[in-house]
Amino acid sequence: MSAQRETVLITGAARGIGAAIAERFIEDGYDVILNFRRAQGKGAASVDKLVAHAEARGVRAYKAQADISETRDIEQMIKNLQAEGVERIDHLVLNAASAPFKSIRELTKHDWKELFGTSLIGNVACINHVVPLMPAGGTICAISGVGSHAVLPNYPLGLMKAALENLVRYMEVDLYDKGIRVNGVCGGVVKSEMLPYLSEMWPGMIERLESVGRRWALEPMEIANIVAFLASDRSTAIRGHIVMATGGTGLAA
Repeated sequence: MSAQRETVLITGAARGIGAAIAERFIEDGYDVILNFRRAQGKGAASVDKLVAHAEARGVRAYKAQADISETRDIEQMIKNLQAEGVERIDHLVLNAASAPFKSIRELTKHDWKELFGTSLIGNVACINHVVPLMPAGGTICAISGVGSHAVLPNYPLGLMKAALENLVRYMEVDLYDKGIRVNGVCGGVVKSEMLPYLSEMWPGMIERLESVGRRWALEPMEIANIVAFLASDRSTAIRGHIVMATGGTGLAA
């Protein structure tokens, strides 16, 4: 890559892990493109704070509102970024996800569209629109979760996360000749605004995790640090791999 400052596009950057990833890259001196879905509300306010943080650190932050489940939104987002002067995107972090919380047998046609639209079709569309702007040495990182490996009640997003992890492997092979590395991070239980809700949905979850006898709740920044490592030249040997970031909670019965 050239000596110019590198640019990272993060989908779902408004909160939680996505916001932590954006903060990590800002602190590391990257320009960031902050994708978010709604123009109003807590997410939009969070993005504004990240933009202010980037300005204070002397890097550029671009606001990129788009629903990645809509291919037309992604296409327009890229056009808007190019109009703002973005000529290249060095790294892409696929973090956005959307899913209903219900059993597989209860999923409606609309639910399936939501699942596939963001977590699979939307991610592929993001890759297809960003890769033409990505130089050799660029990276793609997909954010997965433990639902890809363990069956969690009323959590159909796990199906899409499993598909996303396989997409990582296929895209690594497909993009190898372009010099683009593709990896993923499968996070464990992460402290976020969703944690209390998940505790209600899966009664006894926290008690079972605490019984393991080791720290079980991860900070969002712990996931972000791994993503930043995978985007760096220090991880060039890692390709098509899903990094398990669970704090080792699966090691004990």
